[in-house]
Amino acid sequence: MELADLLGSIHSPKDFLDRPVSQELILELLNHAVWAPNDGLREPWRFIFADNRNGKLMQGLQEYAPAYLLVLVKEEADHHKREEDFAAVCCLIQNFRLLAHEQGLGVRSTLHDWMYDRSRAEAFGVLGNERIAAVLELGYGTEQPEGKAEMAQPQLQFELL
Repeated sequence: MELADLLGSIHSPKDFLDRPVSQELILELLNHAVWAPNDGLREPWRFIFADNRNGKLMQGLQEYAPAYLLVLVKEEADHHKREEDFAAVCCLIQNFRLLAHEQGLGVRSTLHDWMYDRSRAEAFGVLGNERIAAVLELGYGTEQPEGKAEMAQPQLQFELL
């Protein structure tokens, strides 16, 4: 399969089945996803996994999902490194989504106001030199897409120098 063929078929499920998501699967996917580009091989990420077996700790903060992955990024003092690190974490998230799709696992990437509240973030174990880059809602979708979805061709604009 070509990557270009795959991109149109990746979706974010609207609803998830009430089926547990294996911590082992998430760790396996992350072990591959971390091959994201980062200058100096700093690996500026850390992850916090939460599922509904450990209580409803995400209730009221996120939409329902069988599991959640908080993707954290280190906050370097150097602005240039901080920007590079955030870009690397975004690449890692895309790698993770592609790998999860291959395993039939749906991923919704979310950003919510509560993530920027230091006291709420610290309650999840976020350290003072970190911030939440995204919360990934994980689960098996109630509907599996059939074939490649028809997508409108994006109208890209660029200039040649």
